Amino acid sequence: MGKPLTNETVTGSPAEHPAVKAWCQLQHTWNEPQRVEILRLKRKSAVFRLEGVGPGGTVIIAKRCPATTARVERVIYDEILARVPVPSLHCHGFLEEPDSELCWLFLEEARGVMYSPQRGDHRALAARWLGTVHCASLSAELKALLPDRGPAHHLGLLRSSRTTLREHLADNSSLPGEDDALLRRIVECCDVMESRWAELQTICEVLPHTVVHGDFVIKNVRIKDAPAGPALLVFDWELGGRGAPAVDLAQFVGLTVSPDLAVHGSVLKRVYPHLDVPDIQRAAEWGNLLRLVDEMYWATLLMQFGRYELVLKPILTLRLYEPGLVAGLQAIAGSEHD
Repeated sequence: MGKPLTNETVTGSPAEHPAVKAWCQLQHTWNEPQRVEILRLKRKSAVFRLEGVGPGGTVIIAKRCPATTARVERVIYDEILARVPVPSLHCHGFLEEPDSELCWLFLEEARGVMYSPQRGDHRALAARWLGTVHCASLSAELKALLPDRGPAHHLGLLRSSRTTLREHLADNSSLPGEDDALLRRIVECCDVMESRWAELQTICEVLPHTVVHGDFVIKNVRIKDAPAGPALLVFDWELGGRGAPAVDLAQFVGLTVSPDLAVHGSVLKRVYPHLDVPDIQRAAEWGNLLRLVDEMYWATLLMQFGRYELVLKPILTLRLYEPGLVAGLQAIAGSEHD
């Protein structure tokens, strides 16, 4: 989703910052903060880097976000990733704000180098990490704590996006002809995709039903050096949930991690011997489309009526991803004959 809006250092006494005060409420003892850096600042969410306040003077990442989102992230870090043999970040606590729907979530900082989907070793590392996580079974209790991120979730996003596009086609007189034609083509893509939705459901029945990241892109992963070799760190699980993880397998759609599908399949086969690489590839083809549905949905949320400037940015985004929608639909149509 959106990139950080700023990387500024907060002026004034770091100890007086709300993030530091919230952190101190969770600690019996704490270190004096050296600096507070703003990583993201939005109306209903914010992320701060608290330098020096963690154990041994380490950095703590403080996220202020809706409590419903933070609860999901905490479950994933504490109850799922902590029990799977993969590198993962430590969750240092969760604090609800009184009389508010917001809360604070405190996490270990993900330190390491940026991930590159152009590097085969990075893609293989991501595939092994993801495959190991996908092999972990979820109890009924854990599933109940996670939102559905399966086909029904994305079908809802698809229909919501299409409704918004149709509303603008019907009532937005500011749209020039080329944009009107673009929206009509995307609506047609939505119709075709929904007509084939049963195929996605069939594919998802074959895949393990497990934890889904939902925004598995390069900005949400790092690679750190570890004694046993490079280790993948995955964070920002705010769109996480449960379901068949096709969307996390998307290949080279925007800035997706694009894990190596052959490596991922070899890991899954240890626990799911019925799965073959072609099954994973078909799931990834649909994952490409699901990722584009996400992008389309986020763009349509920003569309407003009135001046053309109010729809320009989302339309530019839709124009960027329309060729991918067409190519994705052609890919799943072609896979029928393989």
